[in-house]
Amino acid sequence: MNCSRIHSRSLTTGVAFVALAIIAAIPVRVRAATPPRADYEFTGDISLGVPAFNDYLTFDASSRRLYVSHVDRVTVVDVASRSVVGTVAPVKDSHGIAIVPKLGKGYADSGDDALVKVFNLTDFKIIKQIKVSVDADGMLYDETSNTVLVVAGDSKNLTVINPTDDSVARTVALPGKPEFFALDEAGNVYINMADTASIVKVNIASGSVEATWPMQNCKAPHGLAYDKPSNRLFSGCANGRMVVVDANDGRNVANLPMGTQSDGVSVDSTRRLVFSSNGPGTLTAISIGANDQFEVARTIPTFFGGRNMALDPVSGELFVTHGHMKVLSSLRDLLNLKFGWDAIEVATFVPRP
Repeated sequence: MNCSRIHSRSLTTGVAFVALAIIAAIPVRVRAATPPRADYEFTGDISLGVPAFNDYLTFDASSRRLYVSHVDRVTVVDVASRSVVGTVAPVKDSHGIAIVPKLGKGYADSGDDALVKVFNLTDFKIIKQIKVSVDADGMLYDETSNTVLVVAGDSKNLTVINPTDDSVARTVALPGKPEFFALDEAGNVYINMADTASIVKVNIASGSVEATWPMQNCKAPHGLAYDKPSNRLFSGCANGRMVVVDANDGRNVANLPMGTQSDGVSVDSTRRLVFSSNGPGTLTAISIGANDQFEVARTIPTFFGGRNMALDPVSGELFVTHGHMKVLSSLRDLLNLKFGWDAIEVATFVPRP
């Protein structure tokens, strides 16, 4: 997602919360008998400094490092010490980051110049550039196929990179404008189409588009996550709906309310929860029950602009980026104060026992 568009949408919307009372057009969800706990404690902010915008976050469980797209750089955070330990630069309009621990390499797209920059995980120095498509956006590493994947919104395609030699294996044309995507650990990638409110299934090995599944009561889907135990996809829509989709046949299983202006969805398969990070300053936590039982378990307050997130699958810790808010106008005119961001911070939340 373009950082300038994120900022403009967030600030023009303001801090008002949007009522979530739209009736879903597809099956009514059934309340789980014993929903999982969704009790989280805010443990503080990690300051990343300027620039005052960001996009996607990638958490590397092997090193417990958080990689944050940060406009003209990728900022690297050591989660244990809660400190910035490095920077990947320069990039032009940073969006997605993919980490390949076994090769000691990371990949960061540079959307404005249609490049993916390969960097060393030890010193974060850029070691190679790979030409991709204009508006390179979300990125993931698929361990099953050993490929790095990057979608390009304006170019409407998916690029598959071989990390062994950093060559482009193939470019797959898509029937729409991709946003983010999810992997099923079985060689398939599922991609949100923002302009058609659908999910496209692509076989990574062959590059074939195997299915296109429409989502009901969904506008401009952004974040997408996959839960392996239930084989379900969770798509966060800009109109404040979470659509649950069967990854076998594309059937819309459920449609639940969530916060608006979300750009990130994460699944905690261990704790049976799915989260949406929402621009007005909330996390929507939805419980995943047996037999397609889903419900909104809790709305967790965060910070205005906190629409991107990552999750530590082991500890369950949540990471939400947001702007550091400050007063930009004179304090002499209290009736016309103007606010803005002067830096980016990562808010951390841990599950209470």
